[in-house]
Amino acid sequence: MMYLFNTNMLINLKKTESELWDQLTQSLRTDIRKSIKNWLYVKRSISEEEFNECCILYLSMMKRVFVPVLKDYKKYLENKKVLLIKKDHKVVSYMFFNDYSNIDKLWKTKIAAFENTATSDSYKQFSPNSLLYWESIKYMKELWFEFLSFTGCDYQYWDNSLKRLAFFKKKWNWLEVQSVWRKTIFGYIYWRWFRKYDFIKKIVYFLLTNIFRYKYLKY
Repeated sequence: MMYLFNTNMLINLKKTESELWDQLTQSLRTDIRKSIKNWLYVKRSISEEEFNECCILYLSMMKRVFVPVLKDYKKYLENKKVLLIKKDHKVVSYMFFNDYSNIDKLWKTKIAAFENTATSDSYKQFSPNSLLYWESIKYMKELWFEFLSFTGCDYQYWDNSLKRLAFFKKKWNWLEVQSVWRKTIFGYIYWRWFRKYDFIKKIVYFLLTNIFRYKYLKY
């Protein structure tokens, strides 16, 4: 087995809402106000139609980055806590949450962690992600979680799009907790050196969806 270092980003929900707001960068606060001004609004419950809209956004995002999707992916999203950002009665951004985090091996801290998130490209000019993250912080705080984890980011090994995501998260003044991923030798080589190349991701996608067609969805 091989090991990769990973940076988990946690926000301390034991702070007051005012303290959490004050620790945001000015640009983030401006983006949040911009979203609200442009009539983006938040929902904490989900209808069947909205769930299907989330699935469409999810598959679109995974297709864009050439990531294989399990055929039964919907069962991992069902019955999870969810936050939606909507505009014009359409889901433009969402986030599904777990009520646990793998970084808490002893289960002594109440940590929420996001399962996955996606945003419609058509609405990115309204900064829905900034509003989504801020509302997620408030939502999990109201549910009495002590920390919120937006999972891992790797500044060194990931491709440019994931590095941009990492630095977007860094604007929120997270606590950064180092952890280790255990990988097979092939998984280590792929994550360490090859994952940043689109043509490699396309090859992996092609192989997985054809060799394990019973398991992976072709989209």
